[in-house]
Amino acid sequence: MSVLNRVLFFFVLPVLGILFFDPSVLAGGFTLIAVVVIFVLGVGYFQWRGFNRALTFAIFLNGMNVIVRLMLLLSGAFDKQGVFQPVTTIFLLGGLLISFFLMLRLDKVDVRLTMSK
Repeated sequence: MSVLNRVLFFFVLPVLGILFFDPSVLAGGFTLIAVVVIFVLGVGYFQWRGFNRALTFAIFLNGMNVIVRLMLLLSGAFDKQGVFQPVTTIFLLGGLLISFFLMLRLDKVDVRLTMSK
């Protein structure tokens, strides 16, 4: 697995998948965003170092993100008056798809072969 793929799968896509929300939602939570980014980058660091449990935990986190976004999809796609919210729906589906792709990709054989500990 190339270095570019490792950076993409261990650092970039996990942060995007978890934090892919409407910018108006993320505007007020800078501290929480920083904590989440540091946590996800820490998990990515341990994956880079070859820890199998970090890889399993990353797959679990992405799977939980998919489940949570599926549950939020209908409640977030429509407001209290029943009006469709296209921006929120696009961000929810985008984050869901990124996390779903990453969850499936991290479980492939070539990624598991890069783990040594």
